Amino acid sequence: MPYKYEYADKTSHFDIVNNPEVIKFIQECDFMIEPSKDEGEKMNDLFIDVPHNNDTLPEKIIAIDGSYYEASVKNRIPSTKVGYVKIGSLLIDRRQYRGLRVLDNRFVDPFRVAKMQDNNSPISFPLPSSNIVLKGKKNVRDSFRYAMDRHLYEHRTIKDKPDSSLRTTLFHLASLRAGELGTNDPKKLRIHKCPSCEQKQIELYDIPEEQYCPYCKSPVYPSDCLRIWEEVTDYQSNSVALSRFMNVIEHIIPIHYIRIVREYYSESFANILSNLAFFIDGPLAIFGNPAWIHASILRYLNRINCDMKKYGKSSILLIGLQKTGHVVEYFNLIEQYIDNNKIFSITDDYRYKYITPNNEPSSNGFGYETYYGQDFLLKTESGRIFVFALPYPFASKTGKDFINEKTRYSNYDCLGKAVQLIKDFECDLYENAVVPIALAHKYTAISLEPGAKVLDLLSQTSIKNVNSGA
Repeated sequence: MPYKYEYADKTSHFDIVNNPEVIKFIQECDFMIEPSKDEGEKMNDLFIDVPHNNDTLPEKIIAIDGSYYEASVKNRIPSTKVGYVKIGSLLIDRRQYRGLRVLDNRFVDPFRVAKMQDNNSPISFPLPSSNIVLKGKKNVRDSFRYAMDRHLYEHRTIKDKPDSSLRTTLFHLASLRAGELGTNDPKKLRIHKCPSCEQKQIELYDIPEEQYCPYCKSPVYPSDCLRIWEEVTDYQSNSVALSRFMNVIEHIIPIHYIRIVREYYSESFANILSNLAFFIDGPLAIFGNPAWIHASILRYLNRINCDMKKYGKSSILLIGLQKTGHVVEYFNLIEQYIDNNKIFSITDDYRYKYITPNNEPSSNGFGYETYYGQDFLLKTESGRIFVFALPYPFASKTGKDFINEKTRYSNYDCLGKAVQLIKDFECDLYENAVVPIALAHKYTAISLEPGAKVLDLLSQTSIKNVNSGA
């Protein structure tokens, strides 16, 4: 490893190239499989023609992206930090989007693009992190738990309606859990254990008042069900907890919007939702301790989609778009062999053989504990490649033939629409990017310079003023 600001010698490779032992080693090597064009053509044969879309595309697009940052309060020991999570929800009107292009559609008007920022609705969550406690709380963990629950309760779609909060949406999802932790009642949920005394299965209600463990009388919060608090420490970085929180909220927000439309516009919800699509940055999966919620999301979407079908509408269009990761890296490797306008539904056998060969195959199927969507590889007519996911078209993953059925193209009634929407929004701003995600990221990402410094300064001055009584 080099020292800081030390740069590698541009001639240091000469010693390796001219080393006879290296030359001898290379000469003794051989291929397991001879690299050839034939191998690439075998990959191409697995892809099918992009399905044709005859349905009307949604005119309203919501793109969701998140970022987080730990701001330093003091550069002394113990490390003292405040966490910030920012989730952006950008609404794009396709008619407005079509009006962005000028000069025979060759260029995009930057002023019109900037105006689209007006439809961005970011949510910011400040959270205590290393060596920071809220007044009246004993430690960082309890402070983090309290702050997280308050944020979810106070962030509402309709300000004077507590049941329009993100926390109420969490109740809906938690009630759909399988087994003993499920309640089948959206007004109550069960946490797996009390964070203080560790008694099992504490029942909580969707009320504004603080609730207490019936055994130890310590405060318990509905959002404890996410188990993010288990990742929180007093004196170390809590970036893992912040990342988990960001990840789960990115996926709860689309469900929240869908729930609000379903409940508040019960007579017209099918028309509204059929004209709406969601882009989420990343795979349709939730990782870490909150991963259980992915199954509840799947069950909730299935219920709504069943209602949609009763009104002659296709499934809700929710697209997870991956920019990085193993699958993206693999697709970049083979894309030169893939014909344009082709798509491939990744099977478990293919994934474990070519994409993640070092992983032990799961008997229940890839991503059984985390994923609620199927990954697809898409190469458009323009030659751009995309890795995207659609929710599994099932209520659960327990079917005996789920591993095969999840990859069947015909099970996804909105596949053609999803592909067409990606094509409509593909752009050159970033590699393999679509406009909604690119814009959502632009207005959500916390840049290291100068954004991070601003948050550092804000945290330092704010805490200093509070402690001084200002």
